[in-house]
Amino acid sequence: MSKATELADRARAFERRAETAIDRSSRQHYREMAAHYRVLSIEYLEAEQLQKRSPAEFARQAMRSSPPSFYNADRPTYMRAMAAGIVLCVAFVAISFSLRPQPADDRVLVKADRLVRTAGDLPKAK
Repeated sequence: MSKATELADRARAFERRAETAIDRSSRQHYREMAAHYRVLSIEYLEAEQLQKRSPAEFARQAMRSSPPSFYNADRPTYMRAMAAGIVLCVAFVAISFSLRPQPADDRVLVKADRLVRTAGDLPKAK
């Protein structure tokens, strides 16, 4: 039995586990594992087919094929990873913005001090 068929069998086993899972998180986990094993199975199958070809055909196929992307293989995991990345970026920007050095502007302090000192006083006649 080849490695690709073993991985496909594992994917089917995880799909069966997902169907019998009681809670939603376990079901989602088993489905993600099944998707992962299906992708691995396809990659091993393609690798086995490429090894049977001549070196020239192998090079031609390698130039045409693109590597499997994280986005295509498992969309829910991709979405969670992107959401976590965006949250971390926003947190970094917020912290960086709040910790930046403040400009040394004393005019505001002088005006506030004058308002506090003259609070309750009648305005001066002109």
